[in-house]
Amino acid sequence: MTLPTADTAASHQLAIVARELARLIERLEDAAALARRLSGETDWQAKAATAFHERADAWAGTVSGLRCQAETVRLDAARARDRATFAESALSPFAGGVR
Repeated sequence: MTLPTADTAASHQLAIVARELARLIERLEDAAALARRLSGETDWQAKAATAFHERADAWAGTVSGLRCQAETVRLDAARARDRATFAESALSPFAGGVR
């Protein structure tokens, strides 16, 4: 067993960031789907309904764009976590196995 180091803390923190970003992405997907569903269920006879439809669709598109950005950040965090984990193993006094 090795003692925790700053690098260990970094890889652990990055794992948490990646996991929380995945949860955020799921919530963004749910929000965009709900906006599209509400938009689709609205009666288009009234001017207010038409305005709601347009705004709901625009908002759903914006949220979908945020989902893409969040996914990019999640992947970057996962790569940084992997680099930190590799650095930890390279600095370990027993790197490559027990000697």
